Amino acid sequence: MDAQRAARWRTQLSGWRGGLFALLGLYALGTTVFLLAGGGQPAMTSLVAMEAEVGSGGVDVDSDRASTPNSTVSASAVPASTVVAAAPEPPPQCSDIDPSQHSVDSSLGGVHALDFVTLDERPAAFAGYAGCPLIVNFFASWCAPCVTEMPDFERFWNTHGATVAVLGLAANDRLEDAIATVAERGVTYPTGLDEGELFIDFGGLGMPTTVFVSPDGEILETHSGLLTLDDITSRADEHFGL
Repeated sequence: MDAQRAARWRTQLSGWRGGLFALLGLYALGTTVFLLAGGGQPAMTSLVAMEAEVGSGGVDVDSDRASTPNSTVSASAVPASTVVAAAPEPPPQCSDIDPSQHSVDSSLGGVHALDFVTLDERPAAFAGYAGCPLIVNFFASWCAPCVTEMPDFERFWNTHGATVAVLGLAANDRLEDAIATVAERGVTYPTGLDEGELFIDFGGLGMPTTVFVSPDGEILETHSGLLTLDDITSRADEHFGL
């Protein structure tokens, strides 16, 4: 009896195992058929569709990135280097003019077309004074009033030389005597020698003679006689506007 039950149990167990294996086989077959039939296509299709949409501009994949604070400073946010324009050179001061560095310029008119010789015997031209107010003082070593007023011209030069040029010309005098007089009176403004008729050209009548010349070379006043510092300053202010 027991042997018969055991045999039936083994027969039933074998049947269950066969059924289980059959079910597993059917599951595997169904899965395979599902995959082959495109059961996983929707996920793949969604990925392809997303890529296509990104390519067409429909989806901004950087939108999240754009909204995220970024520590990188854009080039446009950085101010451009400031370009410092070269400062314009200041105009030359009248006191810087060296007439010996200039030649006669026939295109200039009036006084500026004339020339002279410096006391160190260098050729010089009034063309160098074009654009600057000019005071020309004719002096001589033998002229007492000339020697008296020369320090006042030096004082005026020291005060106003930047805007008004001063030139001393020895007229009818020996070169060595003129040089000695300039040194004795402490004159530092440019000086020269009238070898020709400059005294006449400037309208001189007696010694000393002082001539006020405009920046464009026009003679504004010719004064014969001694001038004090106040006289020189007031006349310069009247003609040039100090």
